[in-house]
Amino acid sequence: MSRIRKLVRLARLAALEGPAPLRLARRAIREHAALQRTWELAALVAMVRRQRPRTVLEIGTHRGGTLFCWAAVAAPDARLVSVDLPNEREGIGTTDQDRARFAEFLRPGQTLECLRANSQLPETRDRVVAALGGRPVDFLWIDADHRLPGATLDWELYRPLVRPGGLIGFHDIHPNPGFPDNQVDRLWAQIRGGFRVREFIDQDQPGGVGMGIGVLVQPGSDDPDGR
Repeated sequence: MSRIRKLVRLARLAALEGPAPLRLARRAIREHAALQRTWELAALVAMVRRQRPRTVLEIGTHRGGTLFCWAAVAAPDARLVSVDLPNEREGIGTTDQDRARFAEFLRPGQTLECLRANSQLPETRDRVVAALGGRPVDFLWIDADHRLPGATLDWELYRPLVRPGGLIGFHDIHPNPGFPDNQVDRLWAQIRGGFRVREFIDQDQPGGVGMGIGVLVQPGSDDPDGR
């Protein structure tokens, strides 16, 4: 039954949004090492695509799978900023080879700045503000330190940069007892009540664990999702 439910979700998404979000999500996972579940990422891509952001800020880029998606659905003149710090112990984080490859994601007119820095430091936030060049953030994606203190700092430092009506996305909002350091679900439970939210959780059947994507709408404007 779980497999049937997954297929129905994918088919429904394709019928509503066309094939592009699903195609991008699959490429991100297969070709660019996105650590995502297909329907969850495709549903988020569809939501961001409707917004057509001119400014994207990604905290935690790894091999660039999600960055590939954002560049594909952002405005032709979009400014993208990535913040990542390689973690040799866990084997994650953006490498020099990755950064050289990311330019291939961009379309003519789009620009990207990659900052190798600890996102939890105030001085890194200052560098992000400079890289944005005065633009407010239309879409903020937080997928870096998954421990509660680190995820909370990313939320507190970068949420104020998002414009009213902009989107703030989190990865791994669904609990996974097998990975106790993945504590984003705890932050999500604390903050979600004060916002318009969307949740994309593929493993919602009994016993399903881990991953999940949550999206908040920055207060001050109508929901850009239009639903």
